[in-house]
Formats: sequence, C-alpha cells, structure tokens
Amino acid sequence: MTIYSMSNTERHLLLCREFGAQGYIMEKFHKLPIYSLQEEALLVHYGHRTKDPYNLGLIDANDVDSLEIIDELYGVKPDFIMFYKNTFKWNKKRNRLIGYPDLIVEVWSDGNTKLDREEKFLIYSNSNGNTEHWYIVQNSNQVECFIGEKRLENQSLTSVLRTIGGIEFDLTNLAL
Repeated sequence: MTIYSMSNTERHLLLCREFGAQGYIMEKFHKLPIYSLQEEALLVHYGHRTKDPYNLGLIDANDVDSLEIIDELYGVKPDFIMFYKNTFKWNKKRNRLIGYPDLIVEVWSDGNTKLDREEKFLIYSNSNGNTEHWYIVQNSNQVECFIGEKRLENQSLTSVLRTIGGIEFDLTNLAL
C-alpha cells in the first residue's frame, strides 16, 4: 500500500513522520510517558485570529473543570506535538486536546501564510513559558526554537536536536 498526503511536500511528510517515529520509540522503549497528537485531533486554544488576534493562547489543563468546554474552543493542528511532563485533557471523543505541550514542532511550507505563522506563534508563545516550540522551514536545515515567548538558540538538522528537557531527536538523515 502507498499512502500520499496531497497537502504537503515529500520533505514535509518525512520530517513529520520522523518526529512521530522517534517519539513512539521513546515512549515504547524508554518508558517515557509521551503522547503525540493524532492527525485528526486539534490542540485547542482561547481567542480567534480575526475577532481578538492579540488574545490567543494555550490553556492550562488544570484550569478546566468541564471537558465539554473543550468542544467550544478553537483549535490548531501542529505538525508534531508531545506531552511528557505537562498535563493535558482530552474531550470525550478524543479529537480535541487541551493543555501546554512540552514540545510543538511546525514545519513551514510555502502554503503557510504569514498570518498562519503569526497566529500559531502567538498561540504557542502564550503558554506561561511551559511550551517549547520549534519551527523548521522545509528548504533549510535551520530550526528556530522558543520556550513561551523566550527565544532559544537555533538548532540545525545537521546535528541531533535537543529539547531544553534533554529529549533528543536525530533527524540528521534528513538534513539538506
């Protein structure tokens, strides 16, 4: 069987698959409690980019008492998301998730508008410093890294990528 995703380039798919595969290996063999977002699921946030563009952000799962509220919130679909220390909650259908991921990765392509990029950056940055977020431009090896609003040192696909918590992703085989 051959599977294609018409919305992404081959490089985009390879980068996303490699993050997912390495996250799965970490969870299974290193017994880390890692949860990756399934393709059909959304990470919910407060705010709406056209109604209140400067009031966007992730929501602490500990601040939510009723899971029904999750279904009423807006959502985004990062390319890769991982929880290993921070708490999260699913809605009843398990297709919407609330919380501060420990790591979010976005692989930017030409199809991502400036508005899309700015919106996701605002959402991920407004996480009380609990979420590390990385941005990879498909046609480069550079990885821009942040935690909350704080910019971290950039990384490169030519080296093993490391979160500030010490989790490693080896995507050197995908370096240009």
